[in-house]
Amino acid sequence: MKKLVFLTLLLLVLACAAYAANDDILGRPFPDFTAVDTEGNTFTLSEALKDHEAALINIWATWCPPCGREFPYLNEAYGEYGDRVAFIALSCEEQDTLEDIAAYRAERGLALPMGSDEGQKLSDYTGLVSIPTTVVVDRFGNAVFLHSMMFSDVSEIKSVLDEFLGNEYGETKVLTGIPKDSQTKLFPLSAARALYVENENARRIDVQMNGKDSGMLIYVVNGDTARVRMEIAATDNLSDMIYYDAGNGKINYVTTLLDAARGAYVYEQPMNPDDYTAGVLVAYQDADDPEEIDMYLISGEEQIEQFLNLMRDEEHQVSWSYAQDAQAESAALSEYILHIADQNGGAVPGAYVNFCTDTECSTMKSDDQGVIRFAGAPDIYHLVLLKLPAGYSSDNNVALLRLPPFSLARAKNPSQI
Repeated sequence: MKKLVFLTLLLLVLACAAYAANDDILGRPFPDFTAVDTEGNTFTLSEALKDHEAALINIWATWCPPCGREFPYLNEAYGEYGDRVAFIALSCEEQDTLEDIAAYRAERGLALPMGSDEGQKLSDYTGLVSIPTTVVVDRFGNAVFLHSMMFSDVSEIKSVLDEFLGNEYGETKVLTGIPKDSQTKLFPLSAARALYVENENARRIDVQMNGKDSGMLIYVVNGDTARVRMEIAATDNLSDMIYYDAGNGKINYVTTLLDAARGAYVYEQPMNPDDYTAGVLVAYQDADDPEEIDMYLISGEEQIEQFLNLMRDEEHQVSWSYAQDAQAESAALSEYILHIADQNGGAVPGAYVNFCTDTECSTMKSDDQGVIRFAGAPDIYHLVLLKLPAGYSSDNNVALLRLPPFSLARAKNPSQI
């Protein structure tokens, strides 16, 4: 009997290597190496750096789904940066022959140079634990960036590469993470973390397993798209939260899903008309033990039994019914969180900001982390930068804040998890 595999968003553990991630390689000379790509061209790192400002090395395998989802972003970055950055994607799978890699490359229409990590030498050196993994080597031959997860879009790759390009890059600088957006952001928060579907025709179902509530979050959604909404709690680390469209293999940082006009985090998730799809809201409060909300989306009532059959066996009796609770108003917005950052994404403590409605203003000061938490009644707020600490300057408020007014009106929320 086929069993339902409950969703969990974890890094893909390699058969290619079994070491701890080696951040110690950063800031040090990266070993020179030579690889042959699928076109018969020889790539030697030291030679590539003679006429490029940096090199990007991607380690992957043909059997790795996240690698395949990342390649369109790498390919786009290669098309835009290939004259300044030397790209090479090397498979760490010993059974991936050059012929296999060439077929994989041709099938996906990739221009990105691809080859094999012969003997897994680079995999061993980087302490590879998951794929895809990307290393950037700067013009001085030093490893300056190590990323053991797929990039979620091409803008992330570009923001990394831009750190190491241009005449102003005069000495090795290590980058320990994807650069944050340096614009000051205003993020709405709620009383509790929650995940639900906004479609008017969406209906939540309760699933009983052996007569007890299974606790699963399942919606029946008629139509091509589910409008998934996220509520983020004040205790959440929003910058690290992601929504994983498991049915379509797409990772989204929650901050990128903000609909500023509504003050809501919303994702339009394509439905599978013949089967279920799924999404996962992941909060990395603890990197070793992320908190998750799993949600299953079923395209129609006729698919419910098909979905539940995945859980049925000789020991488990499974039944379902539509949830009886009417849609209730979402918990009132508890606060906004405002991150004040400089042009490099660094926190700016001691900045004073006015939160103003049409009738009154409240002045708040950023803490040591550059954060202001503002609890205000539902309204439309305009932000005015009053004062920056010594050593900071701004051409004007608009350049620093770049924020539209936020409406705090809330949509209906059928459930909170």
